[in-house]
Amino acid sequence: MRLAGIDILRGLAVSVVVLYHFYALFDLHGHSTYPLAYTLGQLGVPLFFVISGYLIYRSIDYSVHTQGTFSGLKQYTLHRLFRILPAYYVNLFIVFIIAYFFSNYMNTWSEGFILKQILSHLTFTSYFIYQTSGVGVNGAYWTLSIEMLWYILAPLMLFFIKKERYFILLFLLSLAYLLTLDMGYLNQLLDIQKSAPNYLALMFYWSFQIYGQLIYFIAGIWIYKYTSVHTQIPKSLLTLLVAIVLSLFLYTLLLKEVLDSFTLRNIVTLLASALLFILLFTQEVKMLSWLSWIGKISYSMYLWHMPILFLMKQYVLPLDYSMYFIVFLFISLLLIISSLSYYYIEEGGFSLRKKVEKLFH
Repeated sequence: MRLAGIDILRGLAVSVVVLYHFYALFDLHGHSTYPLAYTLGQLGVPLFFVISGYLIYRSIDYSVHTQGTFSGLKQYTLHRLFRILPAYYVNLFIVFIIAYFFSNYMNTWSEGFILKQILSHLTFTSYFIYQTSGVGVNGAYWTLSIEMLWYILAPLMLFFIKKERYFILLFLLSLAYLLTLDMGYLNQLLDIQKSAPNYLALMFYWSFQIYGQLIYFIAGIWIYKYTSVHTQIPKSLLTLLVAIVLSLFLYTLLLKEVLDSFTLRNIVTLLASALLFILLFTQEVKMLSWLSWIGKISYSMYLWHMPILFLMKQYVLPLDYSMYFIVFLFISLLLIISSLSYYYIEEGGFSLRKKVEKLFH
């Protein structure tokens, strides 16, 4: 059963990520609205992880229980591979061409480093070697490393974690990891120097490893297990509740005590993203139909927004156009390219998957 609100949530998540990256890549840190864009941006990836926790666990659970273990795993694997790989590899190929021909980005790289970049991106391992390779040719790829690892962990959890207390234990261990990171107990083990200029970047990198992000995926699993999919909330009340959640999130995350702690920041973000998910995932809100369409093409938008911003920063921004024109141009390019990617590549992947499934029957 397709849930009406999932695409709305995806649309919201990708929108705040794109908004933050627009400010960050165009160096708008001094703009009065930057704190708002930055804070909202912190919600995007965690919300995607809660969505994945729910949908991936639901998908493997449904496949296994309706088709049996072997057939269910086969269907789950094919669905995931043909959902993610076609658009990703097309994007990766074009992004490497852009990096090679339209920028000096790769001219400073050795052949060995380029090979390392290619192999790590092909295998979705780029984020795990961030300290030696950086974010690579597309800064949006790092979350896909975490997502792909989750696709492997989800069926293992379904098969081997039968008691709820073990989910609770994993959840608490994930929080404990963030807390020990905050308190500096892992600095020596992870080679983190508090005096280093890239200290915050390293803290961000280690906090976003899978063991620090399990809290979001497990929250998605709990919502799947214990939240009714038939709950309908009056639209006026729904709007009010969503506004309250977002307002409290913005206010709390701007507090210095929360900003200075990865643990508190993740707890606040988890509460906000989980509450938004619970409020919206079953709702069909006509006034947000545009956000639902954005959610449909959200994966392609996520893949393409950074390369478009990069090219615009290099070729458009120096021409001193008005910011209104730049925003209009960016949104137009992003929606056109993402739509083409979705309707011709992602949907092509869906069709190819169905053909492959027929071959295996």
